[in-house]
Amino acid sequence: MKPRKLTVSAFGPYAGQVEVDFARLGERGLCVIAGDAGAGKTTIFEAFTFGLYGEASGRSRSADMLRSKYGQQGTPTFAQLTFACGG
Repeated sequence: MKPRKLTVSAFGPYAGQVEVDFARLGERGLCVIAGDAGAGKTTIFEAFTFGLYGEASGRSRSADMLRSKYGQQGTPTFAQLTFACGG
């Protein structure tokens, strides 16, 4: 599986809609998701899981815990993952 685009809305620390275009990384094969503590790395992986399976990862989280406390009322909460698989 190769992620192409991740779109989240009112998800984790993100109040509105945010899009990460992984296709811009090219076709080299590997990328690193790095940053300071609290930068949102785990949220990206949590969004991958929710986008693929429709549920939170692990047993310590539930889907209702993924809603951003910064999201305005009426803003939908979602994670959508577009990916390539097997060419």
